[in-house]
Amino acid sequence: MMKSRKSTPMQSRVLGVDPGFDRVGVAVLEKDKVLFSKCIETNRKEDHSVRLLQIGQEIEKVIEKWAPNALAIEKLFFNQSVTNALKVAEARGVIIFEAARAGLEIFEYSPQETKIAVTGYGKADKRQVETMVRKLVEIPAKSAKKLDDELDAIALGITHLAHARAI
Repeated sequence: MMKSRKSTPMQSRVLGVDPGFDRVGVAVLEKDKVLFSKCIETNRKEDHSVRLLQIGQEIEKVIEKWAPNALAIEKLFFNQSVTNALKVAEARGVIIFEAARAGLEIFEYSPQETKIAVTGYGKADKRQVETMVRKLVEIPAKSAKKLDDELDAIALGITHLAHARAI
């Protein structure tokens, strides 16, 4: 069940996920620090079901290891092909299932909400978001080079933590 952002107490540890099918950005944040981030990459040559299973298993491992209280996931939007959007929607379903199964509260944020929370501007570009993400949270030096998907997951975590503080 999706939770309302208005009725939930502040979450101390959040799992931010930028859903995709080829790549899924994942980050665990606490306050102003990134505890963990990675990009789950699936093999395009594998069957659809195998790729969904891999995404679910990787999300399950992250939840087990880092014990977040909440999932902040990007809302699906259609700026791509319908076929790709359906694959991303299925991956989102697997991610939400794993989070719900683990008892996490689930929150969805649009790309515009995330850009506003991170940069203050709803039409910010990728570079502006990346610059602000690096200013707003401490990213471990050994993994400072991140793919866009990871940075988007971190931005989703920042968005959730900002919303949770505002309640």
